[in-house]
Amino acid sequence: MPLDKALKRLYKLMCRYNWLIHPGVKIDLERLHPGANQEELHQNYYVGKLKKSLVIFLGGSLLAGMLALKAAGESRLEQGYLLHRGTVLEETEEIVVEAALGDEREQFRIQMEPLRLDSQEAERYYQDFCSCLPGLIMGENTSLQEVRKDLELSENYEGYPFTVDWKSDFAEAVSSAGAVKRSEQEAEVLLTANISYGEMEWEHKMIVKVLPEELSETERRHRDLERLLIDAEESSREEQVWALPESLEGEPVQWSRVVEDNSLVLWAGAFVVSIVVYVLGDKDLHGELEKQREYMKREYPDIVHKMALYIGAGMTLQGAFQKVAAEYEQQKTVGKIRSPAYEEMLYTCRELRAGVSENDAYIRFGKRTGLQEYIRFSTLLTQNLKKGSNSLLSRLQEEADRALAERIQMGRKLGEEASTKLLLPMVLMLLVVMVMVMLPAFGSMGL
Repeated sequence: MPLDKALKRLYKLMCRYNWLIHPGVKIDLERLHPGANQEELHQNYYVGKLKKSLVIFLGGSLLAGMLALKAAGESRLEQGYLLHRGTVLEETEEIVVEAALGDEREQFRIQMEPLRLDSQEAERYYQDFCSCLPGLIMGENTSLQEVRKDLELSENYEGYPFTVDWKSDFAEAVSSAGAVKRSEQEAEVLLTANISYGEMEWEHKMIVKVLPEELSETERRHRDLERLLIDAEESSREEQVWALPESLEGEPVQWSRVVEDNSLVLWAGAFVVSIVVYVLGDKDLHGELEKQREYMKREYPDIVHKMALYIGAGMTLQGAFQKVAAEYEQQKTVGKIRSPAYEEMLYTCRELRAGVSENDAYIRFGKRTGLQEYIRFSTLLTQNLKKGSNSLLSRLQEEADRALAERIQMGRKLGEEASTKLLLPMVLMLLVVMVMVMLPAFGSMGL
């Protein structure tokens, strides 16, 4: 495949410049797959990691692109200036729109109300609501007599079952939605709150003072456009479609809706995950090797015991070694089992048939396993070849007894760890049983 060829070229570049190549990977692969083509294993391992990371990155990039297209589609308005309201059962929607006036762009955050739904009113909450109302509408201002920022003139307030319709006698200073438009002179505004709940209605009036402020041309245009925008929204609350202002002082306005676009975050996340998957691949490989080493430790007593048995029956050292390996090969053919320790013995037998000296073959066998037990075993075999010893059988039996004792000790340790891990599930099961027993008892007592 073209992708595999490209990744193989990338792998060769990585090897040439030693980029993102972990030196311990080659050793782990050699121990996991003895006798295999190590260069091909190394290449296939890194090509597989690169392919997995690339798939994650490309998949994330595709999703990020789709999210970006979705966001771009949502930002376009119908006919360039039309927004659809929600139904009367939906909540008030806060939207952000952007106005383009020539080369300038302005953003506005506006509350778009759903289709009008009649509300109800409660007399017993009215007095309390009126006493708290100045603090509720104050917003970021310190006092209603020193208004510099927008007021919180909402239709509903948390904790009160009222619907409030605000009116301003000076919309150029404070709109009915609470937007403050400061001018060069101080303005005194009378706000009228028509409070309703069902068939009951009240009217509450408050005076606010808007402090003067000098406005730049850009700020003035922003103020005028915001006023048109809010007025258009208020005048169309009984309609399904809200038509945004088409022009300001004869200059056409181009509108687009500002929506949240998380495509870049998704793309960055896909990139980070692909890197993490690539980096953690080596850890998984080493974890697999550790599992294999633990399995080889458990097999060690059986191997030594079989060697002692065959040598005690009169077989030569090499003959006993090949006999143990041949029995495993026969069992593997029938039962399709795979044992890493016996695979190493088979590999050693192939080396012997290929002409490698018996001494070197046993030394390589111990080094390939990387375990102290097998290195000790290979040393015992090579010493017997070099010096000759009548005590080989007794030493093998001693080694088998010691290995068996170590395996029993390891089994006890694993059992203790398993009991500790099972403690939490047992406690949870006990709680479930207690609940099942106590619920009927409480029920019988009428609790």
